Amino acid sequence: MIKTVLMAGGKGSRIRPLTLSRPKPLIPVANRPMIEYVVEKIKKSDSSELVVTLSYLKNQIKALLQKDYPDMNITYSVEKKALGTAGGVKHASKYIDDTFFVLSGDVLVDVDLNKLLDFHNEKNALATMVLTQVQDPSHFGIATLDNENQIIKFLEKPSSQEVFSNLANTGTYILEPEIFDYIDGRKCEMDFSKDIFPQLIEEKAGIYGFMFDGYWNDVGRPKTYLQANYDVLNKKITPEPPGKKLKEGVGKLGDIWVGKDVEIDEKVRIIGPVAIGDGSVIERGCTLGKNTVIGENTYLEKNSTIKGSVIFPDSTIKDSSCLKDCIVDSGCCVEKGSFIEKGAILGSSVQLGPFSRVRSKRSIYNSVVILPDSIVDSDYPIVT
Repeated sequence: MIKTVLMAGGKGSRIRPLTLSRPKPLIPVANRPMIEYVVEKIKKSDSSELVVTLSYLKNQIKALLQKDYPDMNITYSVEKKALGTAGGVKHASKYIDDTFFVLSGDVLVDVDLNKLLDFHNEKNALATMVLTQVQDPSHFGIATLDNENQIIKFLEKPSSQEVFSNLANTGTYILEPEIFDYIDGRKCEMDFSKDIFPQLIEEKAGIYGFMFDGYWNDVGRPKTYLQANYDVLNKKITPEPPGKKLKEGVGKLGDIWVGKDVEIDEKVRIIGPVAIGDGSVIERGCTLGKNTVIGENTYLEKNSTIKGSVIFPDSTIKDSSCLKDCIVDSGCCVEKGSFIEKGAILGSSVQLGPFSRVRSKRSIYNSVVILPDSIVDSDYPIVT
């Protein structure tokens, strides 16, 4: 049994406004906080010791882990300022005295940690990086391996002209404590990909790549966030959404997970996979299409249509509204006859006036009020 360092201190700026009121690891994926998918994976490897690096909105993460995982031995390493991935792990080094995993609290990866450990020990490696093949390497760090799976070349987020490999860094590592000798704790911020791994390669210190072809999603953008929800609904990654499966019947087809105290009118049409959170109400004439997630205590008024969208808890969608492949944060009110297009995001407590339309990929930040009959074709930033 070895310890796992779980990095959970980032601000998640690329997926705002969802991270304005919560840390990124607590964004719900199919009605379950994202970090729980990672912790469940760690538990499956028979590891019960966690060192969690925290900074942004740290108390929210602490409260959740203490409530949901009382059986685990969890230590918290709090950063007063941004230290980077390597700097944050160095800051937690006083809790580490042997081989350890490093995982991200906002990256979903279905790698077998025990097989990763076996590979690491077999290679007698200082550092092992989990790699997977991707179609577009420009968003990630990329690597080249020799015949022994040792990494001989690495570059973080190359331009299209710099791409030399389609093997991407998944942000999942296993390291020896000697790695701390390479991390200068006096520097303001140090990153594994930019500062540490290139140095290890140059010195031939023993950094290896573990090839992985299973599920991985770096949930950093609205598109990949929606995809993570779809993948849970389609059982590409476990655990399944909370709730009990609804029996198929007239107008109710596919996998439909329903939480406690949910009210669904008999004239509602649901085509799964769909997840519906505790305490939600779905009125007559509504249609829920494939890949839809309805959060807890959400109210869908009559004749509304929701397809491929994620609605966070405590929101109200009023009658005859239509949401397609979009994200609605908690506490929103979408007034009647409104339409939210593909890739759009409503931040928490947004009031969208009746008969309004939010264009594709637009973001409305927290607590903004949109007047009736509006067409939102540009982002609404934070009002300071």
